[in-house]
Amino acid sequence: MPDQTRHISFPYDAEKATQAVLWLLYKHGRAINRLKLVKLLFYADREHLSRYGRPIVGGHYVTMQHGPVSSELLNHINKASADTEAAFVNEDLRVLARGPVDEDKLSESDIEVLNQIDNKYGRYDRFVLRDLTHELQAWKKNYPNPEEDTSYALPYEDFFLDLEDDGILEIIREHQEIMDFSN
Repeated sequence: MPDQTRHISFPYDAEKATQAVLWLLYKHGRAINRLKLVKLLFYADREHLSRYGRPIVGGHYVTMQHGPVSSELLNHINKASADTEAAFVNEDLRVLARGPVDEDKLSESDIEVLNQIDNKYGRYDRFVLRDLTHELQAWKKNYPNPEEDTSYALPYEDFFLDLEDDGILEIIREHQEIMDFSN
């Protein structure tokens, strides 16, 4: 019988995503490779979820040939071009800051985790980060054929496959069940 459990979900927060992108861009001299950027934000969302019960950016995560990514975040970055009013621009596989970062739009825990993830992974190039995500059970489980160039849904629950879960996943599930019931 198929699993009837409803997966936990988090809406994409475009404003917070913009500020998280800008925060990382400013940490890296106002420009960063797009693949590296989305990998750092994946790790930040995963870490924040495991500690505080919510991601920073959110959205629908998918596994792709180059690893996990928030689908909405990737679309947001890909659509940021020089002819838009975006706070950053996607140009030749690099993302460049055009506007200032507004740290007031990020919580203390958001900044704490972004800083921790950047300190841990920020020195790696995009391909090392991609390869590190390919070692995660979340990617292996949800991307069955690494030779394919497609995407598959990545449930937030699977972020915990490589993490110690001290019960926060159950708390997240209970909270979402209560929210679903009250809506």
